Amino acid sequence: MTHWIGNGKARVAAAAIGAMLALSACGHKAVAGSGGGGSAKGVTVGSESLTGIGKVLDDSRGFTLYHLTKEQNGQIQCTGSCVGVWPPLMANGATVPSSMAGLPGTFGTIARPEGGMQVTYDGMPLYTYSGDTGPHQSNGQGIQGVWFAVAATTTASSPGSVATSPPGYGY
Repeated sequence: MTHWIGNGKARVAAAAIGAMLALSACGHKAVAGSGGGGSAKGVTVGSESLTGIGKVLDDSRGFTLYHLTKEQNGQIQCTGSCVGVWPPLMANGATVPSSMAGLPGTFGTIARPEGGMQVTYDGMPLYTYSGDTGPHQSNGQGIQGVWFAVAATTTASSPGSVATSPPGYGY
C-alpha cells in the first residue's frame, strides 16, 4: 500500500501545485480554452498598463498586442515577411470566447491567407512585435504610423497616444 498522502515530498508537491493554480487565477488574464477535459490548450489575452499609452491588451507572456490600422473589413495585410516581424496571435484550435472578464470588447477569429485562425479584438487582428524582447514593452507602438498597441477598450490606441516610430518595417 502506498502512503503518498503521508509522504512529505508528495505534500510539498501538492502544496506547490495548489499555489501555482491559485496564483494563475490572479491577475487580469483570461484563458480561452478548448472546453472540457483534455489538454489545457487555449489563447490567453489580458491587459496591462503601459507608461505613456495606458491600458492595452497583452498575451499570456505579458507581451503587448498590436493592430495594423491598414487592416480593415477583414482584409489581412500583414503576410509573408511581415509575420516574421509582427507574429499574429493564433487561435491554434482553441475556442475563442466572444468576450473575456474585464475587457469590454468582443473577441473572435479571422482566417489567415496562409492558413490558420488569428485572434481578433473588436474585429482587429492581433499581433505581437518581434522588437519587444520582454514583457511590458511597447517598442512597436506607432511604427510607420500604422502599428499601434490595442487599447483594452473597444477601439485601438490612437496614433497620437505615443510617438515612438523606429525606422523600417512599413507594410
